[in-house]
Amino acid sequence: MELTRLSDDVEIISRVYARVHGVERTDDWLMLKLHEEVGELTQAFLNLSGRSRDRGLSDDETRAAFRGEVADALAQLLLVARRFDVDLSEELERKWFRWRHLVRPEDTAGIRDVGDPVQARG
Repeated sequence: MELTRLSDDVEIISRVYARVHGVERTDDWLMLKLHEEVGELTQAFLNLSGRSRDRGLSDDETRAAFRGEVADALAQLLLVARRFDVDLSEELERKWFRWRHLVRPEDTAGIRDVGDPVQARG
């Protein structure tokens, strides 16, 4: 799914959440909610890696909880980026993809074919 479309869809659901639960989506709320979601992701990781008390979940339930928390953290980060006018595609280009010229075939092994556009761009 394209990043802009994903951001739009997350924004809509966040508005629904706010309306249903009477939440005012202030700047502070968005940042604190991101922090909360990262904390929940950390807890789910501790559960997944066996470094937390037994919560009585099966292995499948533990993995599903971790995946769900990854999605929650990503969604909240998309909301923060949207609120503060961060063009994620542009910032990823600036901060991450400026290293494309250093990509070697072994860096892409098992991910995509060598010669993929990740090397050609930039």
